[in-house]
Amino acid sequence: MKSSSTFRISALLSGFLFGVFVGSLVLQIITSIFVFLILSIIFFFYKNYTINEHKNILVGVSIFLLGITFGLTRMYFSDIHNDSKLMSYVGEKVLAVGVIVSEPDIRESSARYYVRVDKVVGDSKKFGEKVLVIVPTYPEFSYGDKVQMSLSLLEPPEIENDGRVFDYKNYLRVRGVWLTSNFSNITFLESGHGNFIKEKLFFIKRSFVNAINRVLPEPESSLLGGLLLGSKQSLGKELLQDFQKTGVSHIVVLSGYNIAIVANSIILFFKFLPKNFAFGFGVVGIILFALLSGGGASVWRASIMVLVALFAKHSNRDYNAGKILGFTIFVMLFPNPLLLVFDPSFQLSVLATIGLVFVSPVISPYLTRVPEKFGLREIVSTTLSTQVTVLPLLLYSTGLLSLVSLPVNILVLVTIPFAMLFGFLTGLFGLVSFYLSFIPAFFTYGFLWYELKVIEFGGGLPFASVGLPTFSPFVLFLVYTIIFYGLYYLKTKKL
Repeated sequence: MKSSSTFRISALLSGFLFGVFVGSLVLQIITSIFVFLILSIIFFFYKNYTINEHKNILVGVSIFLLGITFGLTRMYFSDIHNDSKLMSYVGEKVLAVGVIVSEPDIRESSARYYVRVDKVVGDSKKFGEKVLVIVPTYPEFSYGDKVQMSLSLLEPPEIENDGRVFDYKNYLRVRGVWLTSNFSNITFLESGHGNFIKEKLFFIKRSFVNAINRVLPEPESSLLGGLLLGSKQSLGKELLQDFQKTGVSHIVVLSGYNIAIVANSIILFFKFLPKNFAFGFGVVGIILFALLSGGGASVWRASIMVLVALFAKHSNRDYNAGKILGFTIFVMLFPNPLLLVFDPSFQLSVLATIGLVFVSPVISPYLTRVPEKFGLREIVSTTLSTQVTVLPLLLYSTGLLSLVSLPVNILVLVTIPFAMLFGFLTGLFGLVSFYLSFIPAFFTYGFLWYELKVIEFGGGLPFASVGLPTFSPFVLFLVYTIIFYGLYYLKTKKL
């Protein structure tokens, strides 16, 4: 009974995911909904006219088709085919009033703000639609500021790089944004129009970052900001290229790939404590990172994925891990189904979690020659596992294959827990006293300096990375099929 129930739930979830996938790519959703619904009903009733051995299979097929119907229906009611309320103003310059509804994204030469446009001057309509506004770095504005803007509204274009096309339009649609405005002018009107809790979280984050910047030089302070808060823009283009060449970009992005490494590092650091205490520190650490980073939607998605992985790994129950992981994916996709196809961070979070939960136990028995001292075997296992599941998608998206990723990751990741611990203490003490923060900052700087030197050295090697030609989604699917078949073979093979 239990096995049959699990089979049907898996069929329903798989169908829902497939339906969302298909609904993201096709236009005639209504027709598809009726086709799959009718097929589901046909298979369900046909089971009454077949032998008992085939009834469960037919029920499973019927439930799978019903799941597809649910997925397609959810996509029909999503934002993917809706038009912008401001579409009539595309290509024109307009004067609008709105509120900054997310944390500012400050980069080297520009700043990006998600602004909810409430009204356009001269128009009586109330819009309430988010627009991505790109402005000069200064003056700076904050979350919750009410502003007046001179906008030149445009539809987001596709971004092409070396033959690879990034669907920027639907990437922003995931975030509820239809239009962008470059070279905009913003005038501050008043503050205090944001969510009270978010305002306090962003205030704590700014104070924490300022405390770090006061005591640590660049680029060490920016690296620490990336490790703790996921902010990487201030690292500079050259250094970010070294991160990409050496395959360590994940340490400065609060995605599932990064948070998985962080959580395991915290648990390993407290390994001298009882298992439940070490696990508890890992869970609390993830929650603190999410809160300190401002609690953005992408961060919470990644955090939820890794928390699921940690609970599953802690209980050593892969069977339950699959069910919980599937349920979590459903919970995240149902309110925003566009995540599945158009949000790379969601895709990487899911793949990294699959690597941590399912691949790591398969690979670990083959790493007996790697010493356990300093948690080295666990770091190698985690790094290999997440790279196995994430690398094909990264190659499909970027085409950049790092040949030094494994050694650089091992050399860097072994010091990450210490850099994060002392870095957190540096920011925390800095909130109290500038001079007191010098004590942990001394150790923090040493670890960060070492990590940067390893990354710069690895990125500077002539054979650090190679560019791969573009390949089709079918090849990507084929590669993942081969990988997971190989992992299944290793799992069933006796050592």
